[in-house]
Amino acid sequence: MKDQIKKLTEDYISATDALLENRKFGEGVFGMPDSARSSPVHMEYYNAVEAAVNEYLSAAPQVEETDEAVRFLLMASEEYPCSNLATWMLIAIQRQALPLIPLMSDEKRAELYTWFNAHVPRLQRLPAQRDIIKALKKR
Repeated sequence: MKDQIKKLTEDYISATDALLENRKFGEGVFGMPDSARSSPVHMEYYNAVEAAVNEYLSAAPQVEETDEAVRFLLMASEEYPCSNLATWMLIAIQRQALPLIPLMSDEKRAELYTWFNAHVPRLQRLPAQRDIIKALKKR
């Protein structure tokens, strides 16, 4: 599953880079429409990741594979160098880790809790990130 999400992520980052390269001069300035921000590519990526997670959950999830997938979902925004346009969606897909967290090993869950708690400042956490912290903290 991690490989599938990784491929979706790499394709998404390539697509957003192409959108930014093809942006016209002045686009998005002074209230002008911004085709890169309003592109359907963002929701297509989010929905594809959601579908991959749901498909994985409907099969027989393995603990090790789940650990790797959750780690990827939570760390992708830190590990992939990309534009701000793509970074926000990489943060948004963290929510897709929520149904997978209870299936993780306790050891990996504790490791991710420590990492996530240190890398996502408490006062800057989005509601989904607060839910992730709570889910990682449960044992």
